[in-house]
Order: sequence, then structure tokens, then C-alpha cells
Amino acid sequence: MHFTLVKTLTVAILGLLSATRAQESSYPYTSSDLHCPEGSHPGFVHNSYTYLAPLHKFTKITGSFFDIAWYGGCSAAFKIGTDNVPGAIRGGPCDGGVFNETLTMFTAHSDGFESTLHGRPWTFPLPHQPPVHFDGYVETMRFESICGGKVTYIDLISHWCTDNQSGGYNAWYTIHMEVFQALAAGIGAPVLAGDCPRSCS
Repeated sequence: MHFTLVKTLTVAILGLLSATRAQESSYPYTSSDLHCPEGSHPGFVHNSYTYLAPLHKFTKITGSFFDIAWYGGCSAAFKIGTDNVPGAIRGGPCDGGVFNETLTMFTAHSDGFESTLHGRPWTFPLPHQPPVHFDGYVETMRFESICGGKVTYIDLISHWCTDNQSGGYNAWYTIHMEVFQALAAGIGAPVLAGDCPRSCS
């Protein structure tokens, strides 16, 4: 009786593990290392921010792949697939161009989440400068709870292909700075430039 119960539980657990692995691997792995076409060159920018506010204040706004309004004020005019499931696609007009992005990785836990998207070619306008054309781009974004749940750490790396490397860097750096400053200001989260806050004794 005991042996039969153990065997049954083992088969059930193995079945759940197999189903989980199948679900995780249902979307093919997509490398984030772009290979640029001739005449286009790779570039990247890395930014990180630390704010004195709990993670849930950020994820309430940023936790949906389909809801992009917080990221520069653009909205997804079309949505394909299931939100936050790799393979989902969002896109629409933005800043005089049209974006089309596919979610290729998404993982979430109680203390953070991370996602990666791949964007199709897009021309981005810059103030007082010629527009920058990207022959594709990739962005990985991570939100992590630190300091006992009191602070949120945000990390982004964006890389792309373009024939204007300095313009590409300036475009993405400006986007990151403006978006996350506005996001933090909107929830009243000050920048934390140092150690974790201490509780008053």
C-alpha cells in the first residue's frame, strides 16, 4: 500500500515537471545578441536606478507587457497573444513612427520580475537632430525588491543595430532617463543613492 502510494505520487510529480518544462519551452529560445545587417552597427546602453518605494508600486504600473502607456506615453494599438507570455506581440504608432515588439522572455516572482523584448526596425525622431533608424533592437528590463522590501532596484540594457551609433545611444539613454524619472515621480519614490534605509530605534 505504502509502495503503491509513493509510486503514484512519483508518477504525478514527474508528469507535472514534464508539463512545466513543455510549457516553458513552448516558445523557442531567441538570442538577445543581435547580428546587424551590412551598413548597420551594434550598440548598447545600460542604465540602473534605485528608488525608495516597494516593488508592488512599480509592478502595478509596469507589470503588463500589453500596457505600455507608462513607457513614453505610447499605447499598443494592436495586441497579439497572451499578456506576459513569450510570443506575445504589441505595436502601434509612437512618436511619428510605428513600433512592433515581441516578448521573448518573462519571469516573475514575489520579489521581482524580468522581461526581454525584440523590436522590429523602427525610426525614432530626435529633437533638433535627424531621426535615428534602428534595424532592430532588444531590451531586457528587471525590477527587483531589495532592502527588506523597502526599495526597488531597476536594471535595463538595450542594444540595437543602427548606422548612427551616437544617435542610437543618445536616443535610448534619453528614453530611459525620462521614463523612469517620470515613473518614480508619479508614485512619489525618491532616488536612493546609498545604503538601505534604517529603521528608527
